[in-house]
Amino acid sequence: MMNLVPHLVAWAVLATIVVFLAIYRRRVYMKSDEVLHLMDAEAPQLSAQETVGKKLEKLDFWGKLLTVLVFLYGLGIAGFYVYSRFTDTATRM
Repeated sequence: MMNLVPHLVAWAVLATIVVFLAIYRRRVYMKSDEVLHLMDAEAPQLSAQETVGKKLEKLDFWGKLLTVLVFLYGLGIAGFYVYSRFTDTATRM
């Protein structure tokens, strides 16, 4: 049976990154202004909204990508573990 500890550590690091990314995204979102500013006098607020919106889009992209990666990597590790346990018990009989 192959040693899965390095893979589990890598999975845990990726999962931790996803959690911290979600916390950071929430902090950025809490600073955002949800009121739509359209007047010329509100131009500074409009540019701030655009900046926060672009940052949130980047965070969403990386968050979704890493979440899918963590899920698939965990599924692969679990599948390999089940397969190796199945083949180990089949050869011992």
